[in-house]
Amino acid sequence: MTRRTSPTAVLDRLLHDERLQRQIRISGTRARGAYLRGRRLPAHKAAQDQRLFNQVREATAALNAALRRALGEPEPAPQPRRGRRLMALAVIAATFALVRSMHQAQQAAARSPASLRT
Repeated sequence: MTRRTSPTAVLDRLLHDERLQRQIRISGTRARGAYLRGRRLPAHKAAQDQRLFNQVREATAALNAALRRALGEPEPAPQPRRGRRLMALAVIAATFALVRSMHQAQQAAARSPASLRT
């Protein structure tokens, strides 16, 4: 066992780290809410209930964050958001293609003999 994850260090974090305690409280509250909601619903509806699913997901996420914090692990880095960049690049490319095709159409219209007669 490393010094970071020694039982005394974990116990110390559990007793003194307010953020860790808040994560555990959130996890318990969400789990209890999911349990109470799941008890009221028939099984086939509980399996498809989005609110119940969200409460269970939030409970597990909070418990996972609390466990990471108790063990002294760093919080995971956020995933890079490539979707926004890709969308911006696609809009820019489409705009460029549109402007270029309009410019070529104008040049072709200026060169045509029909436009010289008017």
